[in-house]
Amino acid sequence: MPLFIQNTFYYSDAEKNIQNEMLQRLTQNLSEKAGKVEGCISGTITLSVRYNANEELYKFLDTSYTNSLNYINRYQNHVKNLLFSDLPYNPQVSQLIIYSDNPTLLNGAIVRKLESAHFDTFEEKLLDYRLDPLNSSPNGLKMRIALTPLKLISSNNRSLSIIRPLKNYPTYSKYEKCIRIDINLSYISSMLRDSDLFDNMVLVDKDNRIIASANTYSEFGAFDIFSDKDLEKGIVVLKQPLRDLPLSLYGFYDSNIISKEFTKMRWKTTLIGFGSMLLAFFCIMIVASNITKRIKLLVRLSKNIALGNFAKISEDNIGRDEIGVLAESINKMSEQLQILIDEKYTARINKAHLERENAQAKLLALQSQVNPHFMFNTLECIRLKAIVKEETETARIIKYVSKMFRRLINWDEDIILLSEDIKFLEEFLYIQKYRFEDEFEYSIIVDEAAENCMLPKLIIQPLVENACVHGVQAISYNRNVEICIKIMDEQMFISVTDNGIGIDEANLLKLKNMLKGGEKLTHSVGIYNVYQRLCLYYGKDFTMDVQSQEGKGTKISISIPVRHSKEEF
Repeated sequence: MPLFIQNTFYYSDAEKNIQNEMLQRLTQNLSEKAGKVEGCISGTITLSVRYNANEELYKFLDTSYTNSLNYINRYQNHVKNLLFSDLPYNPQVSQLIIYSDNPTLLNGAIVRKLESAHFDTFEEKLLDYRLDPLNSSPNGLKMRIALTPLKLISSNNRSLSIIRPLKNYPTYSKYEKCIRIDINLSYISSMLRDSDLFDNMVLVDKDNRIIASANTYSEFGAFDIFSDKDLEKGIVVLKQPLRDLPLSLYGFYDSNIISKEFTKMRWKTTLIGFGSMLLAFFCIMIVASNITKRIKLLVRLSKNIALGNFAKISEDNIGRDEIGVLAESINKMSEQLQILIDEKYTARINKAHLERENAQAKLLALQSQVNPHFMFNTLECIRLKAIVKEETETARIIKYVSKMFRRLINWDEDIILLSEDIKFLEEFLYIQKYRFEDEFEYSIIVDEAAENCMLPKLIIQPLVENACVHGVQAISYNRNVEICIKIMDEQMFISVTDNGIGIDEANLLKLKNMLKGGEKLTHSVGIYNVYQRLCLYYGKDFTMDVQSQEGKGTKISISIPVRHSKEEF
């Protein structure tokens, strides 16, 4: 009821606000329509500027042709495509014609010759026309509004043209040249019809001649003259001049629309009043239901405690009022009773479980210390046995395997020097060299400035392993893997290249999609893990790319910021 009274009290102010809002909407809508019309004409002017700057067009129009065949060949090869190619992208253009007083030209759909440089009428029989300059230059851009005799009953005999003399290249001044672009007035009229606020919209020139309209006014015959005195009573007119153009846009609307808005407001006020009453009623029902629901929960909890079931009411259902305080107290009482009962029995069970877990943790710790030493001792025994039997190559490989395992286990830090990572990489590649014998070659090229840079460990090795296992392993000779690391503009560029079988186009596309955050591939676990670790340490400040051609090899490139200390990560 208070809301209903308040809305009624401020109703007069609401009517004024509606009227102001309606005027603002109408003004904004008219301004938007004017902007669209300006855009159509400006697009046409821009098109004329483009042709004015085309030297090939000047050369075509200034050439004296000895025969028609030369002219047609030049027109087909250099001019036709130039002029026709723009029309589909400019629906506001109905016709584009280039005029010149060059007597060797042939008349056509786009190029026409004039006996003299009459670039106002173009030797047409005009019933009425107006020519307005669009800039201060005497030979500059102009706008022509003309009325020509009807050729067909269905044809539109009105025209709005942009006329530009072609004088951009003084070297081609043998003949006078001009371009004329006619704007599609039906296109502009269709734009004006797209409005729900105005009853009608008209585009007029300085003489108030109606060039285009949304409705009511004719699009054929002599120009209608706009006068607000001829409008019916109650019709309000808004005017919006077009910037830098000798045109204006008028919008008409019926003032009865405002009265309809007032009627809507009265209904809204009434509905708000009744809605407020209904809302208050439902709020009372909700509050009463909530209180009843929580009291029932308290009764049920009391019965459960009496039966030995020490349950609790969820905190989401307690609330913060007096009932909530009571429920919280009963919850604490139930909890304390449960603790007192479980204290003697549950505590003993938990203590025994904890002691068992501690013993198991100690056992695992001892095992983690014994296992690596056992592995190293075993590898060393095998190596010494190989030396005794003069199997030096086998002993050397075992030594490198042992060094690799020891380095992996002793690497406590995840961020290491590049030089340390290169040592591990050389040990791995030596083993691969042993594996493929003389059919495998590798090279490691590292800038001296990069050796003391820091990076996450084992970023390069998985890529090299992929090159060996999935790349060169599938070919039978001339296996080659190249690792290149360079520093440039505070970026470290790492590339791993092989001459293996490469990756087919479908799998390469999936792999690149994975490196953009897509689905993980089961056969590219190493590359995926490298990508995830780079994301972890560098965020978005890195790039990773794969280039491959089936049968010719694969190249994986990484670019990361240069880091000289662990604190920079």
